[in-house]
Amino acid sequence: MRKNIRQTVAIFAVIAALTSGCRSSEEYKKLTKAGNEYAIAVNELLTAAGDIRIESNSEKLLQDDKILNQSETDYRTLSQQDEDWLKILNDIRTHNELLQAYFSKLQALATSDAPEQAKTEIDGIAGNLNSIGHKLQNSTLITNKSILQGATNLVISSQIRGALREELEKRHEVILKELTIQQEVLNTVSSSIEQDVKSIKSAQEVRLVIRPLIQIEPIKNEDEWIKTRKNILLMDRKIEEIKKASTALREFKEIFQASLEGKLTQARLNEHLQDIDTFFALIQNTK
Repeated sequence: MRKNIRQTVAIFAVIAALTSGCRSSEEYKKLTKAGNEYAIAVNELLTAAGDIRIESNSEKLLQDDKILNQSETDYRTLSQQDEDWLKILNDIRTHNELLQAYFSKLQALATSDAPEQAKTEIDGIAGNLNSIGHKLQNSTLITNKSILQGATNLVISSQIRGALREELEKRHEVILKELTIQQEVLNTVSSSIEQDVKSIKSAQEVRLVIRPLIQIEPIKNEDEWIKTRKNILLMDRKIEEIKKASTALREFKEIFQASLEGKLTQARLNEHLQDIDTFFALIQNTK
């Protein structure tokens, strides 16, 4: 899966360059790298969210089984909840990938001498994005529906011309809304993971750390026990990673809006790119 993600031309930040006079090949490379790294990190976090939920419910089954012997029905019920959660995460992943594809095509629209093909492809992507966004909007992931009603009709900067201007005038409100949807669902995933991690930590610390320690017999594999204890105590890092993903997306939405209005500075753009680099490094160092 990682290979497929890396092959995706994910340019979450390129539009900021296109609309702020940043056009050198080196700057495009830097922006492309940052966008790819952000997309990879978000996808890895969504995978982690699925793994963590399954692990949390597995611990719950073991705990409940100690109290009352679990039936196959009990098991199937909880497993169905896991399957439903994985489907939701897949919808978020699809939405994320469609946003990536949209911004990638915006770059093509701005730099191509023959933008008609890019226009056609953008229309298809936007249609799919609206469909999956509508599904997420009507799900339980977004509790504050009113936050999606505040889209602003921006005045597009005079620096933006041609086919790119035409597209942004047509669809900038929709894209700002889709970015808000992505931000809000990541917030919900963050809260869910936080609860799951607390549940896992509590159960595994008892089952894998405390219980072996208080046995009369000495722990046989001390190094493994230490490693297990460390991993359990450091589980909270995943919560911070999800929060950083949501923060990075909120910042990008603000940058996108500022770039449309011609208010984006190079310093702010560079700061955002550095934040994405830091976010990606955190993901890589805690896997």
